Amino acid sequence: MPITFFDAPDGTHARQSFDSPTVYLDHWAIRLFSEKLDLQDRFVYSLLAKAGTLLLSHISFSEFAALSDARHCDQAEAFFERLLPNIYLTDFAFDKLLQKERDEPNNAKRFWPPADLPQLKLFVERAGRQSSRLTMRGFVALTHETRYQISESTKVLKRTLVEGFTAARNEAEYVAKARRIYPSDKRLRTLLILGELMRSFNLDPNAPITENDVIDLLHAAMPVNCCYFVLLDGPWAERVEKMRHRVSKTAMEMPIASCFSQRNNGVENFLAALENFDRVASERYAAVP
Repeated sequence: MPITFFDAPDGTHARQSFDSPTVYLDHWAIRLFSEKLDLQDRFVYSLLAKAGTLLLSHISFSEFAALSDARHCDQAEAFFERLLPNIYLTDFAFDKLLQKERDEPNNAKRFWPPADLPQLKLFVERAGRQSSRLTMRGFVALTHETRYQISESTKVLKRTLVEGFTAARNEAEYVAKARRIYPSDKRLRTLLILGELMRSFNLDPNAPITENDVIDLLHAAMPVNCCYFVLLDGPWAERVEKMRHRVSKTAMEMPIASCFSQRNNGVENFLAALENFDRVASERYAAVP
């Protein structure tokens, strides 16, 4: 079970596990399953029946700070509440993931996403003050209550990422390298995925890269690396499939998430894939701690 409690000499602690099938939802998908109860029922019943895990990031929560209507937070909380304790909180700390990947001889193995321990601590402590069990009630709303502070820090993050990618794309050698490089085990999984997802931007330095693009990149990169199923915006799902195609043309083994969008009946296809998930057949591709 993804969130469990254990006793230690200094008291009771919480820990997470990243149990398959693992799922990540972009913000639009969280909103969709929060608002469409028929789809929510199918998703919740399937994930719990399969004893899987929904991955939630600090980016997932920060998106709610930009919404003017707090009722969207209430809807998301009700959705997440039904999935407890089958969630896993991550901080998207790429450096921690890279540290594990550096010890691997190739890209065949994938790892759990880094745990957001401060957020887990807040979640557990806050739930403990409110009731005798875990609850999402009021947790997503915290982002709306602190939306001005979150908005400012998010602006800094977006601006920093856009400036960094823009500077790199203005270097002729960087663009030339992006054009000629091919997926291989010489690059760590995380760096390879980031490079492949940004490849279309790098090959066309005149194409604009927006603040929404860099946030979408964060929504995509680590979940695609670690999860079984990911729902993204259409253009990013296409980028994932292009990466999968380029990897398939090599001898490298590098499992990545099955990616869906709202295009081409994607939500229905995702739900069907989750409902038909075979843990035994998929075990060799599961992420490890």
